[in-house]
This record gives sequence, structure tokens and C-alpha cells, in this order.
Amino acid sequence: MAMAQWRVRARRSLALLSMIAVAVVGFTVLTGAAVTARLTTVGAVAANYRPAYDILVRPKGSVLPLEQQRGLVQSGQLAGLRGGISTQAWQQIRELRDVSVAAPVAMVGYLMRTVPVRVDLRGQLDPAAERQVLRVRPTWVTDRGLSRIPDGPAFLYATRNPLDQKQYDDLPAGTPPPAPREVDPDGRRVPVCPLVTVVDHDDLLDPTDLRGRSSLTCTGGPGSRTGTGEPTTPAVTLAWSVPFLMAAVDPESEAALAGLDGAVTSGRYFTAGEQPVEHRLTGMPYPYASLPILVADRPQLDARLELTVDRLAPGAVDAVRSTVDSPRLRADLTKRPGSAVDHRTVTVDGPYREMVGRLREPAADRLEDSASADTLWLSRFWTVGPPETEPDGDGLRAERVPHDRKLWGVGADDGGSGHPVPMEFADTGVRAGVAVHTNTPPVALRPGDVSMPDVALDAVGTFDPGRVNLGGALSAVPMDTYANPGAAGADEASRRALGGGRLEPNANVTGLLGQPPLLLTTMAALPRLLGAGRYRTEPDYPEYQLNGAAPISMVRVRLAGEVGIDPVSRERVRLVAQQIAERTGLQVDITLGSSPTPVTVHYPAGDYGRPELALAEPWVRKGVAAVLVRAADRKSVLLSALVLAVCALAVLNASSAATRARRTDLGVLACVGWRRRQLLLLLGTELAGIGLAAGAAGTLLAIPVALLFGLDIGWAHALSAVPIAVLLALAAGAVPAWRAARPDPGSLIRPAVSATATRRRAPRRLAGLALANLVRTPGRTALGALSMAIGVAALTVLLAITFAFRGAVAGTLLGEAVAVQARTVDYLAVAVTIVLGVVSVADVLYLNVSERAAEFALLTAVGWTEGMLARVVTVEALTMGVIGGTVGAGTGLGAAAVFAGGVTGALAAGALAALAVGVAVAMLGVLVPVTLIRRLPTAQLLAQE
Repeated sequence: MAMAQWRVRARRSLALLSMIAVAVVGFTVLTGAAVTARLTTVGAVAANYRPAYDILVRPKGSVLPLEQQRGLVQSGQLAGLRGGISTQAWQQIRELRDVSVAAPVAMVGYLMRTVPVRVDLRGQLDPAAERQVLRVRPTWVTDRGLSRIPDGPAFLYATRNPLDQKQYDDLPAGTPPPAPREVDPDGRRVPVCPLVTVVDHDDLLDPTDLRGRSSLTCTGGPGSRTGTGEPTTPAVTLAWSVPFLMAAVDPESEAALAGLDGAVTSGRYFTAGEQPVEHRLTGMPYPYASLPILVADRPQLDARLELTVDRLAPGAVDAVRSTVDSPRLRADLTKRPGSAVDHRTVTVDGPYREMVGRLREPAADRLEDSASADTLWLSRFWTVGPPETEPDGDGLRAERVPHDRKLWGVGADDGGSGHPVPMEFADTGVRAGVAVHTNTPPVALRPGDVSMPDVALDAVGTFDPGRVNLGGALSAVPMDTYANPGAAGADEASRRALGGGRLEPNANVTGLLGQPPLLLTTMAALPRLLGAGRYRTEPDYPEYQLNGAAPISMVRVRLAGEVGIDPVSRERVRLVAQQIAERTGLQVDITLGSSPTPVTVHYPAGDYGRPELALAEPWVRKGVAAVLVRAADRKSVLLSALVLAVCALAVLNASSAATRARRTDLGVLACVGWRRRQLLLLLGTELAGIGLAAGAAGTLLAIPVALLFGLDIGWAHALSAVPIAVLLALAAGAVPAWRAARPDPGSLIRPAVSATATRRRAPRRLAGLALANLVRTPGRTALGALSMAIGVAALTVLLAITFAFRGAVAGTLLGEAVAVQARTVDYLAVAVTIVLGVVSVADVLYLNVSERAAEFALLTAVGWTEGMLARVVTVEALTMGVIGGTVGAGTGLGAAAVFAGGVTGALAAGALAALAVGVAVAMLGVLVPVTLIRRLPTAQLLAQE
């Protein structure tokens, strides 16, 4: 009899079979996809779980409030730390049982080194001119071209006549050299290139003052020589200065943590515990210590020098030959008009390589070159504090911080070509606490002796920062010792200003981004640098003094053995971090399972063209891995439960419709003596058979669908569709079957219309008729609204799941990677939910129209049009959609708030979007019932009635 019912009601049986098949295929594929996504997520997290170090130890009080509030670790802060961790505390950390590596970093400060940049002007001379003046205008370009900082011009006076220059060796001691004299063809000797012989030390200039950064060079015909006896050449000399940040590391720890020993490109690596070597100058009472250093073999600075060569009008020649005041002459030549004859660009790479070469071989340094700083002696260095910032929304805002630039050196308007201070220092600064530390050797001087530094540099080798192990990009932690990755724009205006690139550090050490150390020495060298009384600090503020008692700025800790994502490993790291905090009282952060995340920092505009910028600085969010794994676990369970609930509701609706359509048949069977048990057995057999067929179809469909989405669900998982389909059919049809098999035959053959509807006031509008129809069948209306509510709630929660991956770990590289991997599952689940919602609503409306077919026929007979009937059904669908969508959006928002940790604007927007989708879905469900209305056999229905 069950088989006969399948044949007789083939259309309804096929509809129910299709509904169950779609449900089990969706459940099978989506649960398989959820498991795959979870495994992929956990795999990605596990592969990037352990960064270069597991624990970061910093001085107490060095943590910004923003770090504490949002579980962050600031990056790029190393250059602004003046110690705070003692060597005793470092040793205590090293002695812990589970600690494999405890690598300290002690910031020393900035050393300034300068090399000459020779600009050959032979090709720019006018071969027809007897005398001429060329002007070289330097411009320092940085900040990805946004800042263009003009420097003082260099002038070349070139004549075909010979120049008579007194040799410096022939002058009596203490006698200033005279200016060269041009010997004209008539024998007249004209002084040219006047020199400043006396500098007023009471009126020294800011080292970036352009008055003190111009120079004048003279070149003559055959036989002309400089004061040192070299032939004059048509070239000018500029100075390129670079601040080298120096840090001290422990050779063994740094090799174990970062592989620094494997990054050496020339020379050698430090020996274990290498200390400064003591020396004494021959015949002089000056002992000094040479510090072992490693030099970065390439700069990590954004800097280039653009040169414009002008040929000045002939009047400039007369000015050179008639003006004896050098400052006034150079000021005059600066303003004179000229025609550009050449443009050149010099990158930082060449001058930097020369600086590294001078550090490696200081004996090759030409001391007579006035544009070259002394590369051997460490006579002074500078320290700079962190940026001055204030909270600004979710990020920070840095403020302009002026400082006395004479701390970096002083300038004099003497016409010299050596300017050992980068011109970038003239730009905006955001870092306070600039201090200079001058060497004061504890040596008793004899009469006539000259004080000399007692610390020198011994460059034992060079290293490539790119070959150091910085860890993976998805789990990067602050490794400021070797690299500053720069910062991209955080808003559209900043990204557009930066041309889509990243801002990088430059030579302005008080500027936006701090440079990584370019010089490394050993921890054993610190006493000679930071020891009491060895360096005098200016300004003489207590907070600016060198911290010899606690010189270490941070300690990076890596535990012994394998550390995985499992709870035991995490607890092991937590216990070590707790021990460090209890023993040392320092700031301890667990970096295991962390991932970079952008923090927006707003910086003021520069003085040379750079606009205000909002930079997304790559800080580190702690505990990202744990958040992702928990989210993946919750997502897998919740996604499976949601899909199963939606499937069950869709099948419940379909089986209820199928059972209600057979009310009369079941009533007749009851009238001829069938009992409830027999009716239940019949209905159960029919549902089980349909479920079995649907499960088989679902199994066959699940495999290709899974392959289409790149999922490997396996045959065992696919075959689970069969028992799931049978159980789903029986469970969903149990309540309708129980109600249909009630013992009162009369109740089965009565129309399925609520008696209360007859007592209501007759509706006068189409909308009122639609609402009255919904009230007449409250159970069916509730079922339709509930189907929409479940669908909308599922969509809302699924949006929350996506938000949890992208929002709870917002912006982290690891979070972004996992969000991309999980996105297919989210969209697939949403699509299946929408499809099932459409089918459920359409089925409810279809059944409504079928059961009220006689009513619609009567309305048609009395003059109602198909459009009017369609509007009635449309209002019914819209009402169910609004009710179900509102309930579902509210329920989903509440569940989403629990899942994501609170209601946010994004979640509320997602709930509204889900509500809008629910209403739209309800409207799509009208299509089938409206088609049925158009095909109603009016005459036949009226005859039957």
C-alpha cells in the first residue's frame, strides 16, 4: 500500500524525496566542509604557531596603555629604549630549566659617520669660457619622494689660468692658509675662493642651517695645485652623513635565536663572550679599547640625493674675483640666476658601502679629507627617546617634538665641505629625549697633550640583515635588531600619498620610523660604553643618563624542545613566563601564537612636503592562534548544528504538507476500521522509503558536489547520508503522522481551517483578506514564519562566524589567511540555507493555495482577476517573511553576540542584511503559488464544491 501511495502521489513523493535529498546533501557536504575548514585552519595555525621566540621580556613601565588594552606588543620601539634590565636579571632568565635561549639586546645609541661624495663637473664646463662658475644644488629626497629637503649649494670656480696656492706644509705652525691667487695672462695675481680664517665660536649655527652648508671650490689650468700638493680638478665635494644605530648582543644567544653567525658576509663572527681589546698608542700615554663590531652590509634607509648643476651668468665670475668675504660671496652666488645643464641622482648604496669599507679598514681613511668624519674613534654618540603619542580612536597620534639640533653638532659659515649631520634632521621630529654622550677618558694629561677618546671601533665583519632568521611572515614578532618592515598607509589618502607602497625609516632619527641597528657589538663591550664616568651626557637630566646598571633593553626567550599548539605546551610557556615575572619583576609577554596586526598611528606633516599620514604600523597581537583554534572548533560544531536544524525544518514542512494533503484518505481509512498503529505504520513506511531513496540519491550527489568545491569527504561520510535521510524523514514526519493518525475519523475529514476565523470582521481590502487567511491557519503560518526565522537566524550567525574570524582577530596576517581559507564554507552554507528557506516558504504557500483552490475559483467566478489573487498571496508571503525575518534576525543577533563576544556595528548590520535577505526570499517563494493560481480549473472546482 505504501508503494501504491508513492505511485499515486508521485509528484508529492518526488517533491518530498527531493527536499530530503537536498537537505542531506547539504548537511553531508557542509559538515564535511566544516571539518575540512577546521583542519585547514588548525593546520595553518599550527604551521605558523611558533615565532622566532616564545616570550618577550621588557623593562617595567615600557608598555603603552594601548598594548595592555588590546593585547598588543609594540613594534619598532627598540631604538627608543634606554635599558632597564640588568645583566643579573638576564642571567636569572637563562638559568630557568625550560629556557633554551635568552637573547638580550642592549641599545647603545647613534654614531654619526660621514663620507665625501665627489661630483665631477668636467662634462658641464663650457669649453669656450675662460672663466666660469658652476653651482651644484643638492636636494635630499626621502619618505618615498614626499619630502624634498634642499641643502646648501656647492660652487665651482673654474679658470684656464693657473692658481697659486701656498702649500700647507710650508706654512709656519698655526698660520692659517691664504686664499689661492689666480695668475692672469698679464701677470696680475687676483685672490679667488676667499677662506674664512676665524670662526666665532660664540655664534655657531644649527648644523642644518643652510648658511653653514655651502662651499666654494676653485680649479685652475695646468700646474694648479691644492694646499696639499694635489692637482686641482673640476669637481666639488659634498658630505653624506648616516647615523648608525649601535646595539649590543650576546654572540651565542643571537646565533642560536636568529642565526646571526650564518648571516656574516665578510670577515668573521664574534667569538663567544668576545671582549674589547686593550691598546696603547705608541709613545703616548693613551690606553684605549677597540670594540668588536659587526656592520650591516646594506643600508636600511630611504634616502637619495638629487643634484642639479647650474651654469651661472658671467657676472658670477666678477663676483668671485672681487669679493673677499666668503660668506657674503656664497650668499650672493646662491641667489644669482643660472641655467641648468645637468641633473643627477645618487642613491645611498654607494656612500654607505664606502662607509662600511672605512669601518672595515680605518687605516685607509684619508684624514686630510675635510668631508670625512673620523671612522676609528668613538668620541661621542647620541640617544633618542620613543615617539610622543596620545590615544586616537583605536590607534595613536604622534605630536611634533622640537629639540635643540645643536646637540648633533654645530655649523659654521666657513665654506667648508664637511657637514657631518644629515640634512634630514631639519625635518619634523616626533621623538623626544635627544641626548649626546661625549667620551671623557679617565687619563691624566701632561702639559701639551691633547685629549683623545679611549674607545675605538674594530669592525670584525659584515652581516646581511636579510639572511637573519626573523621567523615567518604570519607569526612575525618584533625583531627590531635587524629590520624595520616599514608601514603602509592606513587610509585612502595616505595610501595614495605613498603610491601604494610603504614608508621606510630615513636618516632623521627623531622622525616617524626608527631604523634598525646597523652596528652590533657584544654584551662584554657595554662596560666600556656605559660605565660610570666614561661619557658625559648633555642635557644633564637624570632620565637621559646612560643606564650602566641595567643596560639591557629587551630579552627574547625561546623554550627548549618542541612547543606545539596543544594545551600542555601552552601551559608550559605560561609557567615559564610566570617564573620570569616573579623572579625579575619585569614586563613579560607571551608571544607564542601571536600574529602581526596593523595599528593606526597618525603622524604630523613634515616641513618639506610630506603631508599628514596615517600609517598602519605592524604591531603584534598576542594569542591570535588560540582565538582562531577556538573559533574553528565553535564554527565546526555550530555550522553542523545550524545546517541540520535548517534541513530538519525544511523536511518537517514538506512532510507536514504531504500528510495534510492526505487528510481525507486517512479519515476514510479510519472510518473503515484502521487503527492509529496501522496508520502510523503506513505513514512511517512511506516516509522511511522516501528517506531511504533520498539518502541513496544524496550519497550519489554528495561526492560530485564535494569534488566541485574541492572537498574530500570520503565514502564513509558520504554513505552517512542514507541513515541521516531515513532518520530525518521519520523525525520530521513523526508529529504530522501522529496528528494525522488520530482516532476520530471526523476530525480528519474536516477542513483544516480554524474555527475562530469565522468570528472575525470581514476584511475590506486585499491586504486584510491575506492577513485573515494567515490567521485562519495559525499553525501553518507559524511554520512558514518559523522556516524563515531559522533561515535568517542561520544567515545571521554564519555572518557572525565570518566576522569572528575577521573581526575577533581583525587585521592579523594569520587571521586574514584563515579567513580566506574558511570563506568558501561560509558562502556555501549561506547558499544552502537560502535555498531551503525558499523551498520551505514556497511549499507553505503552495499548500495554502491548494487547500483554498475552491475559494480562489469562487473569487474568480465573481470577477476577481489573477493579479488580485496574486497580490493576496504576495501579502501573505511578505507578512511571513517580515515576521520570520524579524524573529530570526533578533535570535541570530543574540547568538552572534555570544559567539563574537558582544554586539557590534558590524553584527547589527549583518542582522539587518539577513532580515532583508529573508524578506526577499519570502517574495521568491510566491512564484510557484502564483503559477498555480493561473492554472486553477475554475469550472471543475466549482462543480466539485
